[in-house]
Amino acid sequence: MSRKEIRMLILVMFLVSLGGLLLHLRIHPPAAKALNTVPAVSCALSVVVVPLLFFWRRTALAAYLLNAALVLVGVVGMGWFSIQQWQGPVTWDAVLLKSMLPDILILLAKLPLAQAILSAYAAVPRPMHVA
Repeated sequence: MSRKEIRMLILVMFLVSLGGLLLHLRIHPPAAKALNTVPAVSCALSVVVVPLLFFWRRTALAAYLLNAALVLVGVVGMGWFSIQQWQGPVTWDAVLLKSMLPDILILLAKLPLAQAILSAYAAVPRPMHVA
């Protein structure tokens, strides 16, 4: 895989993260009075920091691990948030469409993307440095 293909995967990672954030804010708008520090920091890391860390081979493994941790925190956090905010009857469409499933599917889509980026770096030979 070439550097250009790796950059495209990183762009897809950024777009998936941004799309997931926008979908999450549309489904679960933040309360005006609440200071949600953990979701705000998690979203900033997920949308901006993780894709930027994937640009360098040296930080790709750290980005991969941070991405996995953010996916885990996001899945647990959104599941907890959906349970806390639940109103109305429990039906399949409410569970699948109105609660956490779209957010979780987008978060889980980031795992194979991160794996593809990490694998792409492993396939690209390192440049030789002459001392």
